[in-house]
Parts: sequence; C-alpha cells; structure tokens
Amino acid sequence: MVFYVLTQSGLLYPAGIISVQMEDNIMKNRFYFWLAACLVLLLGISFSVPAKSDDSSRAGFTEADAEYYLPDDVFFFFRPGLEFELISFEIPGDLQPLVTFKVTDPGGYPLDIIDGDTVFQSGATPVPAPVDVRFMLSYIPVGEEQKVTYHMASRGRDRGGEYTSLGGGEFTYKFATVLPADYEADATHTLVSAPRREFDDYPELIAQGVEEDYYDSNIYNFVPSGASDPMPRDIVTTATCNRCHLNSLNMDHGTRYQHPQACQNCHNPEYMGARDAPERVLNVMVHEIHSSNLVDDGEVHEVHYPAEIIDCEVCHTGGAPTDDLPLVANPNPVTTCDGSGVGMTTLHWADVGTSEIRLDSTDGKLFAMSNGAGSQDTGNWVRDGREFYLLDADGEFLDREKVNLTVYGCADNPPYDYGSYLTDADGDLNLAMLHSNWLTRPQRGACGGCHTNINWETGEGHAAGPQEDDEFCSFCHQADSGNEFDRSVKGAHTVPLASEALAGVYVDIKSVTNAGPGQRPTVVFSLLSKDGRINPATLDRLLFTLTGPNEDFEFYAQENVLSGLTAVGNDWSYTFAAMVPSTAKGSYSVGFEGRITTEVNGDDERDSAENYIVPAAVTDAAADARRVIVDDAKCEACHSNLSLHGDNRKNATMYCQTCHRPDATDERVRLEGLDESIHFKYMIHKIHRGAELVNQPYIIYGYRSSLHDYSDVHFPGDLRECEMCHVNDSYELPIAEGALPTHAPSALITEMLPITAACLSCHDSDGAAVHADSNTSDLGEACETCHGEGKSYAVSRVHAR
Repeated sequence: MVFYVLTQSGLLYPAGIISVQMEDNIMKNRFYFWLAACLVLLLGISFSVPAKSDDSSRAGFTEADAEYYLPDDVFFFFRPGLEFELISFEIPGDLQPLVTFKVTDPGGYPLDIIDGDTVFQSGATPVPAPVDVRFMLSYIPVGEEQKVTYHMASRGRDRGGEYTSLGGGEFTYKFATVLPADYEADATHTLVSAPRREFDDYPELIAQGVEEDYYDSNIYNFVPSGASDPMPRDIVTTATCNRCHLNSLNMDHGTRYQHPQACQNCHNPEYMGARDAPERVLNVMVHEIHSSNLVDDGEVHEVHYPAEIIDCEVCHTGGAPTDDLPLVANPNPVTTCDGSGVGMTTLHWADVGTSEIRLDSTDGKLFAMSNGAGSQDTGNWVRDGREFYLLDADGEFLDREKVNLTVYGCADNPPYDYGSYLTDADGDLNLAMLHSNWLTRPQRGACGGCHTNINWETGEGHAAGPQEDDEFCSFCHQADSGNEFDRSVKGAHTVPLASEALAGVYVDIKSVTNAGPGQRPTVVFSLLSKDGRINPATLDRLLFTLTGPNEDFEFYAQENVLSGLTAVGNDWSYTFAAMVPSTAKGSYSVGFEGRITTEVNGDDERDSAENYIVPAAVTDAAADARRVIVDDAKCEACHSNLSLHGDNRKNATMYCQTCHRPDATDERVRLEGLDESIHFKYMIHKIHRGAELVNQPYIIYGYRSSLHDYSDVHFPGDLRECEMCHVNDSYELPIAEGALPTHAPSALITEMLPITAACLSCHDSDGAAVHADSNTSDLGEACETCHGEGKSYAVSRVHAR
C-alpha cells in the first residue's frame, strides 16, 4: 500500500514522491525521509518503492556485506552504496573546466547530488542521502615532479561551481575556478573526483548494516594538449596501502580520499608550504606516521609499524622496469631449495630502443637482444651475485641488475611475496609507474621522515653537513651501488633477511617414522643453505618439536638435536628422547627451529630458518595434518616477515601454535597479577583488537619477564574482515571436532569452551560473557543455534561489512 506523511504545511504527500516536493531544502528532505524510515523500520509498513533493477539481485553486495541482509523494502527504498562514472572532462574556451559524470547505486539506479542546501534531482524517483561530489584539479609543471593545485584560495578543491542535472543520474559540473590563460597545456594534469553519500542521519539504518557513508574515487590523468602520454606522480598504489588498511585510509577526511594521487592534491610542497606545514607534504607525513615520528599539536602519534621500517619495498614494491631503472629481475632474490646453488629468474626491460643484455660486464656474454620492451627467462643457471647489464644500440651502459639467491620460501612460507597482492586478474603486475622513485629520488623530506636525528640546516646527524635543498642528495646516495650496507639508497636499506651475506638455513624433513603410541619418533632431514649443504656443527641452534594431537595441540616436547645427530648419506637423522604418549591417537606433528650466526657489515646477524611442521601418523592409517586456520602469507601482507622470539619463530600457519596451546599461560614468567592466556587464537585476537577492547587491556609477560602491553594497538584495517587472516572459512561455525577449551585465569570465564574463547577474545564486554555463559552447559555450547551458517546471526553475517 502507499502511505502518506504530514508535512509542515499540513498537506499529505505520498512517501514515494516526498523528496520531489521538498527538494528546495536538504534538511527538510532528510527529516521526511527519516520519518518515513522510522515508520518502515518500527511499524513494518509496506509502500511503493522505486523499481528494483533485478528483483533477485542486490548488485554490488555479497554475503560479506551487511547491506545484503537488509529487508527488501528498506534496501530498495534507500538503495545503499555509490558508484561514480566520469563520462567526460573538458577545458572549454572560457577556461572553466566542465565535468560530465554519473552517480548511481551499485545496481545502476540513478542517485541525486547535493550542493549546499540544494538537491539536484537525477530525473527518476529520488531516494534518500544525496551524493556530495567534490572535484580537484592539479598539474605537474613541465620539468618538475610535485603536483600544484589550481585551488589554493579555496582549500584544495573547487567550490561554488554550477551543477546541472541531465536526468538518469547524469550531471555536469562547471568549475568556479578559472584556469590561467597561459596554463601549461603540455603538463600532466590530474582530476580527482571524490563523491560521498552520507547516511549519518539514519542511525536505525546504520544499526542494521548500512554504512555511515559510501564513497567512490576516480583519478583521471591527462595532458590537455594531447602532446604526450600523462606521467602522474604515481609512486605507491592504493592496492599496496590496502594490504593493511583495507579501504580504511583517510578517515580524517571523511573516507572519500582513498588514493595516494588524491592525497597529493593538497599534501604537496606548494600547498602545504603556504600553510607553513611542510611536515604535511605527503612523502614526509607518511614516513613520519609509519616510523612513529609524527608530531601534531605537540603530541607524538605512536604507530606500531608491523614490518621492518627499513624494508622500503613493502610500500614501494618493485619487480617491473621504470624509466629510471629500465632493467629488473623478477623474482629477485631467487629461491633455490635443492642445495645446488643455482636458480632461475626472468629479466624484464623497458623500451629503450634497440638494446642488448650481457652477463657480468658490458662486454660479457650476450644474453638477449631487443628492439623495444621485452622479457626473457634465464634458465636454471643463475648463481648468487650474477649481474646483468643493459646496453643501448651504441653499446652505452644504461642499467645493471644484480641477482641473488635465497632459501627463504623453500618451506612454503616466504617472508613476503609481492606477486601475491600486486597482480591483477590477468596475472600482470599492478605496480605504480614510479615505484622506483624511492631509490632514484632521495630527498630531505622523505628521508627525514624516518631519520629524525638529522638537522638539515646545521648538518647535525648528517655526515655531509648542512643541506639547503635536494639537488645533491643523489650525488652521494646513488640508487644502487651493487654493495650492501653502504650509503647508496638500496644499500643503506638492506634488509638482513634479504642480504647477500646470509646463506639461510633450510631444514627439509624427509620422513618421520616410529611415531606410534609410546614410541620415540625418528626424523630424517636435509640441512641446506643457498650455497649447498650445511654442517650441523656450524649451527647455533637446532631444536625439534614433537606436538599433538593434530585435532588441537596439548602435548609438547622440544629437544636440542645438535648433539644427537646421525649421518644418513647426505642427510641426517635424529631420534627423540621423548615418547609419544601411550594413550595418543590420530596424528601428531614434528617441527623445528634453527639458526646460524653470520657477520654482516661488521655486526653479527642471526640467520634463522623459516619454520614449518609435518604430520606423523600415530594410530591413523596415513598422517593427517592439523587443520589450517590462518595463513602466514596473510600475516606477511602487513608484517613483511613476522618474526618473534629472537627471530627463531616465523610461521603463524602452524608452528606458533605448537607452543601457544589452549592451556598455555604466561604463569612461568609473570611477575604480578593473574596469569593471562597465550593460546594462539585468543592471543592474536586480543592483540589485534588492542585499544578497542572493552575490559582490561591485554598485557602479557614474555621472555625474561618482559612486559608486553597491547592496549595502544590500533588495527589498520577492518576487524570485521576475518578473511584478512583466516582461510577455509575457519572463522565460521561449526568449528572442527576435537578443539580444546582455553584456560584463561584472568578472564571473566576462566575455562572457555572453544567457540566462547574465540568470540570473547574480541567481544570482551561483561554482556558478551554473560551471553556466552548462559548458552553453555556441561553438554557443550549452543552457539550454533543462532550463529551457525544459515542462521539469523551467523558469524559471517554479523561480521559482514
């Protein structure tokens, strides 16, 4: 049925057309839609709504989105979401740019836009929460590298322009800004379109799953004259940022500016310089934030950066040629796992005309020839330190690429794998055009963002003394000298785990036998480095761990094996002193940790193995591995190389859980207070929830009674996105049989059954504990009744974003 709303004038209007009648004032418009929404939500009244684009589909939303679960009347009346399409952009004769664009919901239904208090209709039945669109235009002066905005007087964006509705969700916007008559038509320009649709005035909708606001972003790079292809300041991609931030960048600006190129519109030297805020230039600010050196209004912003701060390629990536560095090898370093000391890679080179690539020197053996950009596989013959030289048609040197080997990744958990998150649907690398700028463009601002001990005016902390500008930075700090730990940019940022000096430690477990109940398992394994086999006597540490059962670990024995090894051909054998429990059933697991000390640049560095575990059958006919719940590769997306306990433990997929068992607490090293659970799932949830925990902060004691307080950890992504860490739908119910209770003496419930422990580790309020406790008995947990898949409050549904 159609229902009516009483307006301020005393007239009755059908709710479906109310916004057309009240378009002169957006606040009135929102009031009436709010009243209509309340009636819908609270009274369950049905009414005529804009037609669905597809009665069976909620285009743009999946079961991972909270909007997917909204009632039909609410979903198709409010039509959540936002899609922006840039149709055209032109700079006409009056020099006032003109944008033609379209705004719709994800299903293609046209939306309205708002400018001040005026709502511009799209030509169809209107829906609530019109879209606020902002436009920013900037350019990079010819011969320069930083952006300059055209909107200095109006705080970074065009204001006061003219909107015109074309119907069907299409509009034009005529800039108020008038470009200079002599504007640089040959320069690269960037138009940033930043629409946002707010539902802040609809708390009942937000409570049901509608976001407070929806945004879309469009970056259009162009050269007005068409004389060349645009070369934007594209240094770090949005995809790279979103490895950790998961579309949650720029919360201080209302979420709409989600792309680094959009940020540059204001955070550039000219714009921030005019405001006496050079620390807010983007490359300075981002380095200061991630290195916890940002000071704002006298307050230091503490950020716990999850990777090594010197690992620049976590953000700046690599793997593809640029104009500055036209020759690259990918992968580099090359994984070699058989002790042969050789591996293979692929050389990629940019279009430098006719060129050739030679081995080890400019007159070395010819490897490849090309007329334009190209790539070529090497074959399995690349040794550590192999160099490739790119020469032009005249034989002049253009670039050099040095390739190293590594055994990191042989255990199937590499420290980081750029290819896993930088490839598009076609398998092509999705890299920023200028991703090598960190190497070839050293600048005081970016460098000083991390190296805050340097005073550029006095020269304090800088061996070369005072520096008035950036002109001579690259004179001393060349991109890559080919040497590690020198003053070249790459050398000064050598990450120890990727150092050529580290040969690595790779334990290749070949077999585990004699693992029945009451038996002492025997492990046969190879011990390798990238250079070949390792003599165990050279190791500082080699420990083997026996744990089980694989349904959920509760037994644990760890032994130093270096004094008990037996040679078996080129391999080694070790028999545990510990026995598998006589009552053991199913399958157990064997893991290891090991390291060797290597001198690197005058310092001793721990060269540690990447851990893993292998299953061993106890009573099973064949070994059954522990279920995989999280993936270490997903951890590395933020942490680069998650390494704890003196760099000895590096595999969160399985190895960490051998110690962090359900009954584990910090009792042995705790100095005061009740013991705290360090069960892996409970601990990881608590750490990442950090500052958002409701009850007491999560504080645990570690090695040598060191105190670890996680109360100031702010997760950079969206905690509802369980799949940032989990695999195989392992966060859903039911959980696997055999999971054990968590022992947590300091928690509201000290002996938590498996589901309760997982949930209360994040949802730690008193109310949540009462709810869990009231649905638990001696028979078990009743959580699946409401939270099982397909139920009204399924885990996947309540965590939908």
